[in-house]
Amino acid sequence: MLGEAALVGRGEQSELLKRRLADVRDGFARTVLIGGDAGVGKSRLVGTFADFARGTGAHVLVGACEEHFGDPMPYRPLLELLENFGREHGAERAREIAGPAYQRLTDFFELGADSMNSPSQFFLAVRRMLDDLGTDTPVVLIIEDLHWADPSTLDLVRHLGQAHQDDRRLMLVGTYRSEMNRDNPLWKLLAAPTFVRRSESIELAPFTLEELRDFLAAVSGGRVDSALVKRCFEWSDGIAFYAEQLIATSTLESLEHIQLPSDMETVVLTRLTDVGPEALKVLRVAAVAGRALSRRLLRTVSDLPANVLNDAVQECFDQQMLVDGHDEDVYRFKHALLREAVYQRTVRGTRVDLHTAMAEALASDPRLSLTEGSATAEQASHWYQAGDHPKALAFAVQAGQLAARTLAFPSAEVQFDRALQLWRRVDDPEALAGVGMAQLLIDAAEAARWSGHVDRALEHIGKAIADVTDGAGADRLGELHERLATYLEEAGKRKESVVAFHDAARLLAPEPPSALKARVLAALGLAQLRAGHYAVGGAQAEEALLMALEVGARAEEGRALNISGLAMGMLNEPEGEVRLRQALDIAGEVHHIEDRLRAYSNLGLILEHAGRLRDSAELTMQGLEEARQLDLTNTRQGTILANNTSAALVLLGKWDDAERIITEVSLDRPPAESLYPLLTRAEIKVGRGEYEQARDLLASIADVQLGEDPRLLGPLHAIRAELAIGDGELLKAIEEVKDGVTAVRAGENSMELLRLCAVGLRAAADLAGGRAGKTDQTAAMSAGDWLAREGWDADAAPATDELKQLVQLCKAERQRIQRKDTAALWSKVATGWTKLDRPYPAAYARFREAAALVAAGDKSAARGIVREVHQAAAVLRAEPLRIKAVELAQRISLNLDQARRTELPYGLTPAEFETWRLLAKGKQMAEIAAERHVTRRTVETQLRAIYRKLGVHNATQAVVRAHRDGLFD
Repeated sequence: MLGEAALVGRGEQSELLKRRLADVRDGFARTVLIGGDAGVGKSRLVGTFADFARGTGAHVLVGACEEHFGDPMPYRPLLELLENFGREHGAERAREIAGPAYQRLTDFFELGADSMNSPSQFFLAVRRMLDDLGTDTPVVLIIEDLHWADPSTLDLVRHLGQAHQDDRRLMLVGTYRSEMNRDNPLWKLLAAPTFVRRSESIELAPFTLEELRDFLAAVSGGRVDSALVKRCFEWSDGIAFYAEQLIATSTLESLEHIQLPSDMETVVLTRLTDVGPEALKVLRVAAVAGRALSRRLLRTVSDLPANVLNDAVQECFDQQMLVDGHDEDVYRFKHALLREAVYQRTVRGTRVDLHTAMAEALASDPRLSLTEGSATAEQASHWYQAGDHPKALAFAVQAGQLAARTLAFPSAEVQFDRALQLWRRVDDPEALAGVGMAQLLIDAAEAARWSGHVDRALEHIGKAIADVTDGAGADRLGELHERLATYLEEAGKRKESVVAFHDAARLLAPEPPSALKARVLAALGLAQLRAGHYAVGGAQAEEALLMALEVGARAEEGRALNISGLAMGMLNEPEGEVRLRQALDIAGEVHHIEDRLRAYSNLGLILEHAGRLRDSAELTMQGLEEARQLDLTNTRQGTILANNTSAALVLLGKWDDAERIITEVSLDRPPAESLYPLLTRAEIKVGRGEYEQARDLLASIADVQLGEDPRLLGPLHAIRAELAIGDGELLKAIEEVKDGVTAVRAGENSMELLRLCAVGLRAAADLAGGRAGKTDQTAAMSAGDWLAREGWDADAAPATDELKQLVQLCKAERQRIQRKDTAALWSKVATGWTKLDRPYPAAYARFREAAALVAAGDKSAARGIVREVHQAAAVLRAEPLRIKAVELAQRISLNLDQARRTELPYGLTPAEFETWRLLAKGKQMAEIAAERHVTRRTVETQLRAIYRKLGVHNATQAVVRAHRDGLFD
């Protein structure tokens, strides 16, 4: 597991080390120095490389410098590696393969008779030993922690690094901490021109968030909660050692300060041993302020003379404990854990005094805050930490309200939760807070909901309902039940949600028309849509629209247009798109983020429903990018947007992109809150033949309320039927389809009904054809007749291109049941899917076309089609379809070796290969993202993977490689 973890985010550096070892094998000495912060992963990288080098037969010698607090021991790492080498090979064998110089060096350290009187004699002995070792195989000499190296060891490193490089099989690898003091002797070596010319430096950066997620999964042997990963990233700054320790010790349970384990705190605080008293005071003030503070606030609170303060700050910068922020007026701790360790070691009385001083200073001059508008939040924190509960409550509520208005919902949630904790600790809390308990709970619920914590939102709103029950007006209770219903729906509790919406409508029934009543009417219409009753739901949304117009409620007008537009779109009425675009504009106009994201989702859905897949993917990707910018991808609306994007990409055959997007939003979310994403992932897994993973995904939603949405029930039963087909259980597949048809037929979604019929007819046709050794013509014909009748009813709906195509597919499968299908029929089906930009069903139809040709005795015409199907399946990684093509190829004696040569080079995925192709055509990153319907961040991630796999460092080199290989010419 260690090797796997070491390579996370270090692929490029690992490949460079391997290439340098290859140079050494060819007789060219190489020196590579690896720098980075303490704990960033230098030792992991060189340890993994050492294992690799040993596996190639190289001699690997490893020694480390030690931190010393007096006179250092000269050549300490060389002594260690000699001892290790002797233990590894035995004294006699060590002398045999390392030559006489090995014994001279051993005697030197043991103060034997054969001593050396000058450094040059010692250097010569080391070089001779290394040359003897490298006679037949490379030698890798690893010296770790060069920042602690004694002068003699650094002289040896300089000597070996500057020696001539030809005809020497030595690779010298050193590691060092890049945050060392500037007066460290290693700095002089790193700046020496000759040494620099003959060596190569690698700087290991901390992990990105994505890399840290992969690293923690590797070291822990499984997936790590994404919220925990994000929190770990914030505290560890991407430093591998810190991250691993934080997870292993369960230190991150607190939402604010964390309690460092004593041994970890000791490691962090060792950096303070050489810090002067004024610099230490600066660090304490900064630690009390938080991760960052303004220069002016530091000057005000530290109470140090200007010249003393400047010198102290400079010392903190020289020691790389503080760094500049994005604004030159802001100082930050370089590592969050250093800040926490300093804070915990500052006595309570000092902390309280400093928090109070900071709060008072900010109250006197808000410009001392970190950024414009942050003074309230900073004061809230300082009064809370100082223990002044009345002021802490007042400022927490204000800070929460400000954060919510700027859509900083996680910050708002922290402040509102703090206010709720303080409520019963003060006298007259309502006067201090300026709001009642019920309103505070409502605000806290909304902040929790938009932070992705729907369970907390439900808890808060339940308490709010209980708090206002006595003497509350019907409108107030109706509003609270509307919120309760919304949160229940987002939590996947669909039945309870519908009940709560009806409760809200009942409470509001006696009330005159209002924005709230319009909102509840629209919600009831949406509930009908989710059950597949588009006409009824559309009528209720129309009623909500009229009421919103009557009372002049612009936001509710947009919401009603949103829902009525969806109903019209699902009924194939063009007016639906018009209304949804109006809803999108209104939501932007009134700054209603929920309705704006909902409008993106619904508009994308009806574009997909109309067969306009690329338009759907592009639009929902735009909405998803807005959600990302607002940090709302982990919310219900963000999840729906991601799913709708992925659903369109799945149909377009962009399975890798779809799976990446959908996995990102569904990881570690409760199944009830991510039903649709889980089904989309299961659909991809089935298409690729990864049946066990698909079963696991379906099992995760086994106990979840499914509701009546045909867009959920149809795919669910279709996927179950596809799994049964994959297992050869064709009768079970047919029964599963019948169950699905029964579940969705009450609604008005002809698309899902026809898709189910197509799957069932395929299973029946396989049964009639004797697939998997089972033939039951009677059962197949019976199922075919039943499904044909159901499909006939669905065909009566207003026709779209996809509905027509599904009807053609069903007819072709029914002909196959009767053994009357023809190549011409399947060719027509394949052409239809190709026109609709659906590569997977087109490839399936082409396979059937080839099979029909073979059945008709025309093997020659089938060969080219089989090759095409095999290639298309390979690109999609649709393994069941690829296997079908292979089996058919064997029947017609077709050699698919040429087809196998079309596999993508350099181990690239189809998505990466497509990005590389566009890059080679001269496309810029934004253009690639737009053409591939992915985000710019996705393109950046793929480009990094491409560079790593190609062994290049930038876009220019990747383009040159593409043209050199003649791939896209």
